Amino acid sequence: MKAIAAGLILMACSGMGFVLASSYTQRVYHLRELIRLMQVLESEIQFSRTTLPTFLAVQAPLFRGVVGRFLTALSQGLQAGTGESFAALWQQALGILADNGLPPDVLEDLHFCGAALGRSDAAEQSKQIQQLLIRLERALAAAEQERDQHVRLWQYLGVAAGLFLVLLLI
Repeated sequence: MKAIAAGLILMACSGMGFVLASSYTQRVYHLRELIRLMQVLESEIQFSRTTLPTFLAVQAPLFRGVVGRFLTALSQGLQAGTGESFAALWQQALGILADNGLPPDVLEDLHFCGAALGRSDAAEQSKQIQQLLIRLERALAAAEQERDQHVRLWQYLGVAAGLFLVLLLI
């Protein structure tokens, strides 16, 4: 009976460590998806001159996870026709990204970019997206460095905490 309890404690603590470690990996994935989204958006603005509602409706199914839900929320908000501005819908949809661990500075950069989209000509929007891409690349580099430093730490810490609890209880 003690062996089963010890195994369960060890598995639970290890699992917690692995879950915490995976949050660092997910942050890197989300930032890569946001960079890809902004690159696609910039090319659509520059070359195709696609409107934002059309772009969102077409691209939302092509992105998975948090970024896909973000685009879907934007697209549905625009299709609902409630009269809200795109910037207000963008701000509401940013809540989806905020709930999934994106750093506050990235959310702030996205907020300012969303406020500029659809309000100016294609050249100005492209410039805004280029600036955002530079900041997203910096955030991605920082997230990758953080991931490299912390993933193993949290994994080992979870296993070590489980072993400590097992030894303490035996």
